[in-house]
Formats: sequence, C-alpha cells, structure tokens
Amino acid sequence: MSPRPGTQRRPDNIPTVMLQGRVAPDVRTAVRDAASASGVSVSYYLERLFKDMIEEHGELPRISPPRPQKETLIDQP
Repeated sequence: MSPRPGTQRRPDNIPTVMLQGRVAPDVRTAVRDAASASGVSVSYYLERLFKDMIEEHGELPRISPPRPQKETLIDQP
C-alpha cells in the first residue's frame, strides 16, 4: 500500500517486515488520526512509537492479558 499523499517516507533501502494484528475500530481511528496529524504513515507512526518506548524503557512494556470470555456450557442430549 502506498502512503497517503503528503506523508513522509522512510529512507531508501531500510529493510522492513510485515506486522499485522486486529484492534478495535476506535483504536484504529486513533492511530490513523495520530499518524495523519504527525504527517506520517500508520506503519511509520507505529514503528516510531515502538522504538521510542524501547529507547525509553529498554524494552516494550508488559501488559495484562485480556480477561477470559465467559463461556456457557450447554448439555446436549
């Protein structure tokens, strides 16, 4: 996917790899808005955000896992 017009691009010949994940729609909107306001692509925004966190803390922070979903077991005849 090409970057949006007016966004900055990373320097040539820097190797990259694909990183994918699903997020809630409001999170995606917030990331897109922040990247747009910064004048960079979503990919570059996330990369810079992660790199800044690693530089500041030496690693990415640990987070708690999501709460388990409530499951209802139904006896089947």
